Amino acid sequence: MQHSLATLTTLVQEISGAENAMSAMQTIVARLSQLMDVPVCSLYLKSPTRSKLILAATQGLSESSVGKIKLNLNEGLVGVIASTKHPLNLADAQTHDKFVFFPQAQEAPYRKFMGVPLIHLRQLIGVIVVQGTTKDPFSQEAEAFLVTIASQLAATLYNIQRSGEWIPTRRPAKLYKRFNGIVSSSGIGIGDLTHINTHIDLLQVPEKLSGSPKDEQNLFETALQKVSDDLEHGANRIKKDLPEDIVSLFSVYRMMLQSPELRDGTLQEIQLGNSAMWSVRKTALELATVFEMADDPYMKARGEDVRNIAIKLMMQMAKRERSASPDSLTPIILAGDLISIADLSEYSSTQIKGIICSSGSALSHTSIVANALGLPAVMGVADLDIKRYAGQLVVIDGNRGEVVISPPKEMIKEYRQLEKNDQQFNQKLAKYRDLPAVTLDGFHVTLHTNTGLLADVSPGLRNGAEGIGLYRSEIPFMVHDSFPTEEEQYLTYKEVIDAYSPRPVSMRTLDIGGDKQLPYFEFKEENPYLGWRGIRFTLDNTALQVTQIRAMLRAAHGRDNLQILIPMVSRIDEVKAIKDLIQQSLVELNKEGKQVIKPKLGIMIEVPSAMLLLDKIAPYIDFVSIGSNDLTQYLLAVDRNNPKVSRLFDNLNPAVLVALQMIKSKCTELNLSVSLCGEMAADPASVLLLIAMGFDRLSLSAHKIPKIKWIIRQLKREDLLKLLAKANAAEDEAEVRKVLSKKIKELGL
Repeated sequence: MQHSLATLTTLVQEISGAENAMSAMQTIVARLSQLMDVPVCSLYLKSPTRSKLILAATQGLSESSVGKIKLNLNEGLVGVIASTKHPLNLADAQTHDKFVFFPQAQEAPYRKFMGVPLIHLRQLIGVIVVQGTTKDPFSQEAEAFLVTIASQLAATLYNIQRSGEWIPTRRPAKLYKRFNGIVSSSGIGIGDLTHINTHIDLLQVPEKLSGSPKDEQNLFETALQKVSDDLEHGANRIKKDLPEDIVSLFSVYRMMLQSPELRDGTLQEIQLGNSAMWSVRKTALELATVFEMADDPYMKARGEDVRNIAIKLMMQMAKRERSASPDSLTPIILAGDLISIADLSEYSSTQIKGIICSSGSALSHTSIVANALGLPAVMGVADLDIKRYAGQLVVIDGNRGEVVISPPKEMIKEYRQLEKNDQQFNQKLAKYRDLPAVTLDGFHVTLHTNTGLLADVSPGLRNGAEGIGLYRSEIPFMVHDSFPTEEEQYLTYKEVIDAYSPRPVSMRTLDIGGDKQLPYFEFKEENPYLGWRGIRFTLDNTALQVTQIRAMLRAAHGRDNLQILIPMVSRIDEVKAIKDLIQQSLVELNKEGKQVIKPKLGIMIEVPSAMLLLDKIAPYIDFVSIGSNDLTQYLLAVDRNNPKVSRLFDNLNPAVLVALQMIKSKCTELNLSVSLCGEMAADPASVLLLIAMGFDRLSLSAHKIPKIKWIIRQLKREDLLKLLAKANAAEDEAEVRKVLSKKIKELGL
C-alpha cells in the first residue's frame, strides 16, 4: 500500500467540502476504508461534555450502532487507545483482555484490528479504527499511514467534536448551540440574529477581463462617489448616538476611498484589461495584506477597514442590495463576516442589542464603535454558520466571548438577569470616572490609556484616563504611499498632545519593520520576530527617525507633556543613539526659531536583555514601560498569534511574574518610574498581583479603565501581598489563577 502526500491533501479537501459534520465524518470512514482496502473503518469521538467515547461514523459496521455504542476512556480496545494515547495493532482483537463485544455492531467476522488516537493541541479528540477478517496484524506501512492520516485529521475533527452536533438527540431542533470567539465589547445582548449579508466574498471573485477599460473605469468611479455619499448620509444618521470622535471614523473610510493607493492601483489594473470588480478586489487585498502582516494586533485590525471598503464598492458595482431588515421594533443581533460603522448606521441604535463578526479582532473599528455605543460584541466566531441560523433567537455574552443559538427559556431568563446586572454595574462605574484609582489602604495607581487612531483619543478622557501610556505612531506611516512628511506627522501628533495636555503622552517611536511591512518599503526575513524591527529599523534609517523626532518635539510646543518611548530596545547603544538624535534635533529646531523643550525619554522592556541591562541603561533614561504582551512572548518563546502554541501564552506564567518583580525591584532601586501596558493591565486577576508587586502605573484600553478603577478601589494592598506570596509558590499559571479565583469571586467578577 503506497499513498502520496497528494492522497492526504485530496482527502482533507473532500472533508472540507462536505455539507455538514455528519457528511464529513462519513467521508472520512468511507475514503479510509477504500484507501486502506479494509472492510471496516470506524470513527469514535470524545463527548464534549462527558468522559465518553461515542461511535460517530462507520463504514462496515451496522449503521444502527452509530451514536449508541459508548465507551469510558479506559473501556474496550478503543478506550485503551484513548487512555494511553498510543496506537494499537492486533492480529486477533477478540483475544485481548480489554476486548468488548457489541452485538449491535455486527463485528463478529472481523479479527485484525488497528486503532490510532486523534489528538489536537494535546487534547484527545477521538480514535479512528480499521478492521479486517484475517488473523494477522496490519503492516508497518499501513500503521504509519493511519498515524499520518490521524495527525492530519485531528485539527479538522476538533471543531466537529467540540460542537457536539454529531451526537444524536431526540429533539435536534431544540438543542441550543454555543460558539466561542474573541471578547471585543463587554455586556449581554439578546435578539434575533440578523445577517449583514454583503453577498461578496473577496476571495471568491473570479478574474474577469474587461471588454472596455473606459466603461469599467466609469463603473468604478461612479461606485466611488456613491459609496462616499452613502457614508456621509450614514454619518449624519448615526452621529446623534455617538461622540464626535467616533463619528469621525466615517472620515477614515472616506479617506481610504480617496487614497491614491486604492484609486490609482485599481485604475492601473483596469487599464491592464481587468474588470472593475476584479481590480478593486486585487488592489484591496494587497493593501489589506500590508496591515495584516503586522505583529501588532492594532495594525492588523486596519486591514479589516480596507476589506470593508472594497466590499462596499463591489456591492455597488454589482448593484446588490442588503437582505430585508426586520421590523424596527424587534431587538436584533447583527452578524456578518465584517461589520462596518456604515452597516450599523442603517439601523436604530436602540434596536441593535449586539454584534457578532466571524472574523475581525478586539481592536477593529467595529469594536471601537461597539464600545462607544455600549453594545456587546464578539469577534472571530469562525465556526458560526450565520446564514444557517439567521432569524433565530441568539444570546451574545460579550464578557466571555460566547454566542448561544436558540437557548431554552430557562437559559434566556438567566441571561436577562445577567444583562440587568451588567447595566446596573455599568451605571455604578460611571460615578468613578473622576475619582482616583486608590486602594482602601491608600495605594494610588495612575491609569493611562493606549491609543493610535485619532478617533480613539477621546474615549480615554471620557473614561477617566490620566494620560496616554502608549501612543502607537505607526498609523500615519501605514496609510501613505510614501513616508509621511514632518509636517504631516506634526499635525497628527499635535492633535493628540493638545487633547491630553497637561496629562502626559508617551509617544512610541516608529515600531515597524520585519513583520510590519510598509507598501513602499518592503523586505522579507526568515524570522521577523528576531529581525530588523523597532529601534533597529529606525536607527538604520536615521533620516526617518530624525524626521519623526522633530515632528514630535514641534507638536509639543507650548506643552510640557510629551514623553518619547523607544520600542524593542535590546542594547545600550540604541538608547544612546536616540538620546543623541533628540539632542541634535533640539539644537537644530531652536536654530530654526522653533521653541522646543527636552522631553522625558523612556524605553519599552519587551526584549529580556533590556531587563538585564537596566543598571547600565538607567543613566540615559527617565522612565520605563513594560510591554507585557511582547515580554511574555519573548520570555516564553510563544507566538500568541499561532493557534498551535497560543494556549501556552499566559501573562500569569510564573516566569513572567518573576521577571516583573525583578524589573519593579530594579526600577525602585534606580529611582526610575515604571509603568506596565498590555493585556495584563486590563485583566482583573493580573491587576491583583501587579498592585501587590507595587506597580502604580498601568496603561490599558480606554474602555477597560472604569472597571479596573472600580476593582482597585475595592482592595487593600496589604491583603494582596498574601496572594502574591501564594502565586510565587505556584508551579504553573493554572495554579496561579486558582490562587486568585477566590478573590475575584469575592469582588463579584
